[in-house]
Amino acid sequence: MLMAALLAMALVSPRAQAQAEPPNPLTTVKRLKCRFPTASAAAWKSGDPQVQIKTQELLFEITNIDVQDGTAEYLGTAGRSFVTAVLSGWSLYFVENSVGQLNVTTVFAQEASPKRLKAVHSRHGYLQMTVGKFIAEPSVSQNYGDCEIVE
Repeated sequence: MLMAALLAMALVSPRAQAQAEPPNPLTTVKRLKCRFPTASAAAWKSGDPQVQIKTQELLFEITNIDVQDGTAEYLGTAGRSFVTAVLSGWSLYFVENSVGQLNVTTVFAQEASPKRLKAVHSRHGYLQMTVGKFIAEPSVSQNYGDCEIVE
């Protein structure tokens, strides 16, 4: 009985678990090509959030990724911008902050298909303004897709 208990403890020891884990591909990634074909967006109607699901083709690249320095470059339809890169566990986050807008892209160390990692891109923005009868509303969306590791 004691021998069985010792054997069970050895099988679940941290050393045994660490050997079983595959290497984290996010620690060395330098460039990603991201594709987000599905999105949800919310708008407030009479004070209540209303969510819409839509199909789209949002494409962008994240280049010059340096998880040690926490930096990267985002290249999309609006041009190039510098973003913060944060590696935390098995997720790599890219944070872009501009006036009235915060964008976060999360890439997970889990494959959606070979060489493509599951990813989410979220946008949150609000600039207070009124033009005639138009009153600006917060703009929020979340995009779902994957990112290809480019070597």
